[in-house]
Amino acid sequence: MKIAQVVCSYPPYKGGIGRVAYEYTERLRARGHTVHVYTPRYKKVEGDPEYVHRIPAHVHIGNAGVVPSLYKRLSGFDLIHLHYPFFGGAEPTIVRKAIRDDQGLVMTYHMDAAASGLKGMVFNAHRKLLFPWLAGRADRILVSSQDYADTCALKDVSEVRDRIEIHPFGVEMDRFYPGEEAGIRKELGIPEGDPTFIFVGGLDPAHAFKGLPVLFEALTNFPNKKWHGVIVGSGSLQSSFESTIKEKGYGDRIHFVGSVSDEDLPRYYRAADFHLFPSTKRAEAFGIVAVEAAASGIPTIASSLPGVRSVVLDGETGVHVEPGDVESLQQALMLLLEQVDLRKRLGVSARKRAEIEFGWNPLINKLEKTYESVVSQQSKRQY
Repeated sequence: MKIAQVVCSYPPYKGGIGRVAYEYTERLRARGHTVHVYTPRYKKVEGDPEYVHRIPAHVHIGNAGVVPSLYKRLSGFDLIHLHYPFFGGAEPTIVRKAIRDDQGLVMTYHMDAAASGLKGMVFNAHRKLLFPWLAGRADRILVSSQDYADTCALKDVSEVRDRIEIHPFGVEMDRFYPGEEAGIRKELGIPEGDPTFIFVGGLDPAHAFKGLPVLFEALTNFPNKKWHGVIVGSGSLQSSFESTIKEKGYGDRIHFVGSVSDEDLPRYYRAADFHLFPSTKRAEAFGIVAVEAAASGIPTIASSLPGVRSVVLDGETGVHVEPGDVESLQQALMLLLEQVDLRKRLGVSARKRAEIEFGWNPLINKLEKTYESVVSQQSKRQY
C-alpha cells in the first residue's frame, strides 16, 4: 500500500502529533508499505530520510503552515492519513479528496485546538465554518479514546459519527520497562531514598498548556519533606521557569535536564518514583508520556481532562487532579510522596494495563485493517 502521512510537525521537533506520525510511518514501512511524510519546513533539518518531505510554508504561525502545494504532492497515493489539527495543510488535503475521490482519506483527530485572544477567535471560526466540511470528507476519523470522541468538536458533526474509530497510541514495552536507575539519580545529586517525580514535555509557548506553572505553585510552601523533581524537555520558557523556582526557594530540588535522547529517556522514567502530568487545557487529549510512564512501572498524577482520564485511571494506575487547581495537585503530591506502598501498587497496575492496552503491534494491526477497509470501500462512499 502507498500511504502519505500529512502532519503539522515531525521529529526532531518534540510533540505528540509528530511522534504518532513518526511511529506510524516507521512501523508501517517495516511491514513493507511505502510511506511518505509531508510536513511544513519551519527550519532546516539535517539527516531526514528520503521519504520525509519538508515543504516550504508560505505563511506559518506556530505549528500551522500554509502549504497549498500538498494538493499536487499527494498524487499517486492509495491512501492519505491526515493528522488534525493542521491549519494550512488540512485544507488542500481535503480539497484534493473533494475533487479526486480516487484516494482513501483517514483523519486522526488528535485534539481540539485551544487558544485565547485573536488566535482563539480564529480557531472557533474554523471549527464552526470549515471543520464540518473537512471532517465530512474523511472516510474514517480516528480518535485516541471514546471519552475524547464523545466530548471534542466531533460530537457536533453528526454525519461523521458512523466513521469514528478508536485508535489509542502505543508504547514500546521492551524499551520502557520497570527498574531502577541509581546512576541517573547520582548524576543529578538526588540522595538515595528521596521521593522523585518526573515531568516530560516541551518548555516552549506551544506547550504552555502542560501546566508547569501550576506545579511550581503547588510546590510553594510545601511541607518540609524530602523530594526532588526532574524536568525533561527544552524550550524558550526554560529560563523563566528556572527563575521562578529560584524565587520560590526550591531551585536546588528541581533538575532541568533538557532534551534527552530516545535511548536515554526510559532511564529517566526509571529514575523516578512517579510521573506528573498537570496539563490545563483540552489540547491535551491523550498523553503519550503517561503511557511511557505506565510502561516504566510508575504511576501518574494527571489532570482529569477528557481523553487523559481514560489513559490514567484514578486510583488504579494513578491519581486525578482538577486541571489548573493548585490545591488539588498539592494533595495528590502529598499522597504519593507519603504513601510508598500506594506508589508501588499503582505502578504495578499501570504496567499491567500498558501491556494489555498500549502495545504497538496490535495497534498497528488495527490501523492496517482500517487502511485496507478504506481502500477497498472508499468508492462506495456517499456524499
